[in-house]
Amino acid sequence: MSKYHAISCYDKNLCLKPDATIWLIFLFLLKAYVILILSIVNMKDRTGLIDLVYPDRLTMSLGALAGIPAALLVYAWVKRKPGAPQYVRNIWGKGRAFLVVSALLNACVIFVPFWMATVHAIPAGNWVQFGIALLIVIVVYSSSYIRDCFNDFPGDKVPAEK
Repeated sequence: MSKYHAISCYDKNLCLKPDATIWLIFLFLLKAYVILILSIVNMKDRTGLIDLVYPDRLTMSLGALAGIPAALLVYAWVKRKPGAPQYVRNIWGKGRAFLVVSALLNACVIFVPFWMATVHAIPAGNWVQFGIALLIVIVVYSSSYIRDCFNDFPGDKVPAEK
């Protein structure tokens, strides 16, 4: 537990909670899953949103694969409680590396349609996504809050409930 963060940044187990930056990173890295869920919910045009963001289904599938490390972190966050299994602790402890791997894979997915020659130019929106993915790498390794959050895990003792 770091002494540099406000008390409101801690949860009931006295561990740092993921802040808005971490949640926005999760949202960006898991965008393939979010878009898939939103398109399933949309009854009028199920593929319209997918076609707006991804040029083909292969790129969306690769985007979903690139989001797996971030999805593992969300799973570890859900299981981040006293007495959690060791694998959950390992996943959470390597959180920054998982985010960077997921961001770099997302950056590579942007170029797949170009490499496969299904498109002849990379659209401006994809360049923006590429820039965001690189910005995520910079933020993850420069933010002391993110470092402290992924280094913080509840102890093995379950706190007494009132």
